[in-house]
Amino acid sequence: MNYMKIDNDVVYLARVPIDADVAPGERYRELARAALDGLDLDLPDSGTVVLKANATVLFPADNRIITHPDFLAGLVESFAAKGVAPSRIEVGDGQSGEHPEDNHTWKSCGYADAIADAGATLLPFNETAVRDIEVDGGVIYDRYPIYTAVTDCAYLVNVPLAKCHNLGCTTLSIKNLMGILGRPERHLCSPQTCDEALGEEALFRLGDSGYSVFEERFYHKLCDLLIATRSLPMPRLTVVDGLIGRDGTAFKEGRNWPLGWSVVSPNEVHADAVGTWLMGLDPEATPYLQFAAERRLGSIRIGDIDVVDLSTGDRMNAAALQAVRRSEPLMPISRCADGYYSRFRADGSAVPWRIDQVNKQRIKDGLEPVPVEVFEAQAAG
Repeated sequence: MNYMKIDNDVVYLARVPIDADVAPGERYRELARAALDGLDLDLPDSGTVVLKANATVLFPADNRIITHPDFLAGLVESFAAKGVAPSRIEVGDGQSGEHPEDNHTWKSCGYADAIADAGATLLPFNETAVRDIEVDGGVIYDRYPIYTAVTDCAYLVNVPLAKCHNLGCTTLSIKNLMGILGRPERHLCSPQTCDEALGEEALFRLGDSGYSVFEERFYHKLCDLLIATRSLPMPRLTVVDGLIGRDGTAFKEGRNWPLGWSVVSPNEVHADAVGTWLMGLDPEATPYLQFAAERRLGSIRIGDIDVVDLSTGDRMNAAALQAVRRSEPLMPISRCADGYYSRFRADGSAVPWRIDQVNKQRIKDGLEPVPVEVFEAQAAG
């Protein structure tokens, strides 16, 4: 096989055919192998290779709320073919823990069996040690506690899935890094000790960005986390499980849709911009990506990012990319008092998160509320 030397700023696209919202495990493995098999990676001869999954809540794999265990197993197979012994590979995440009463366990979600069968090690991060990592130029945090399984590994592979999120809008590589943080810092989606001094009124007033101050701080926290991760000494790679994507809130509310692709890149911002665009959304209007671009962490303009088709080795032009893109976007939604609302308007602009609290504060300040269209959401999974 002719291997393609990986470029740190290029995004690589692998595809497999899919026309359903449920797929057999072998199709996930096929996509994972297509994503990695043709790439020449600078793999270490010793030390651990960590696959950081998105396993926040251990729903059944076909619900598309977590990275599919067979996609992870396919990555283990591909690394093994490149000479990395599966015994050196750890699959982990910091997450909400096991809840057998809800059937949310490492066994029921498929991870325990798939990872063991692949010969790798399943490593829930929650109770493991952390190390403080400095954030150079951090806006909210000047250091973050990151699990030593990550800080001490020899190669870090960030393996999110392509899904929407009520706050982040898309959950791809950057937001998936939250799971490498120890607690309580990990809980970036809720007001934290560092936010409390501002007071709730200030947190839910709109800032200069048009989003609430809380939202702005959340996006800065994600950027701070990306900077901390990039300061670690090991090589990194993002490999997105995009066989089947999910719209909605990131959890129960939403539907699954066939996508059939994996996005691969060492550059997390470029990977997220391309993944967001392929999901049918505009990365230049996606809040956390706007903040990442403003902080010069990468480009979010799709025309500025080189995307290479892994099946041919050719750079994809605008028409080729458009053919892969969803014509109807996977829409992130957020809860409000009377139901749910879309995070993006028809004109593509983003609506603030927690609109009820934002509008309550605006009315209190004598301002017009932000209008939203409310609907009932379908709960699936």
